[in-house]
Amino acid sequence: MPATFVSSHLFPNTLHGLSKKTRLTFTDGDGLAMLAWRLLKKLSDALEIIIRISIISSMGGIVLFVNLAVFFRYVLADPLTWTNEISSYLLVFSVLFGASLGLRYNQFVKVEALSNLLPPRARLFVMIGSQVLIALFLIVCIGSPSLLIQKAIITRTISPAIGIPMAQLYRLLRIGFACMLFFVSINTIEYLLDRGLARNAREKSQ
Repeated sequence: MPATFVSSHLFPNTLHGLSKKTRLTFTDGDGLAMLAWRLLKKLSDALEIIIRISIISSMGGIVLFVNLAVFFRYVLADPLTWTNEISSYLLVFSVLFGASLGLRYNQFVKVEALSNLLPPRARLFVMIGSQVLIALFLIVCIGSPSLLIQKAIITRTISPAIGIPMAQLYRLLRIGFACMLFFVSINTIEYLLDRGLARNAREKSQ
């Protein structure tokens, strides 16, 4: 039995310009690919929820710890030594994983004046090429903390105020870049699927 797959675009400013969900009927041979894509989408949605909750919690923590620092320093005249450090780490965490959501929804600033002048096929190559370059950069970023992690483990380095092992903090960098790479991959696949669905829809309408 053929299965029906619905894919909605998340690139409102990109080439295909779809304004509605596009429906396509797959044959039985596409069942495995469709199942894999649905699993990836569910994983992406679950990861996005976790990141959103984590960022909200981090921002709330920053507000709490900064106010605690102000209260203890200027009201009780007994400043806390750890609030500044943990607030800084929470800020880095929020920016790192917030960037993942920015990539997921294509919210980073970009200049399209030149690419919009290109024909559709050339714009496709530019878009895919830019995604590949971003992915390569993120792969380098994922591998870059390796030496820092090894050194922190060997020397047993901890943060000065709250005593968190620095190796764990460096691993968070790797996890954040891995989330970005995952979302870039999801967006690229989604973009290509939407182009294929739009092309098939146009062929059927003719």
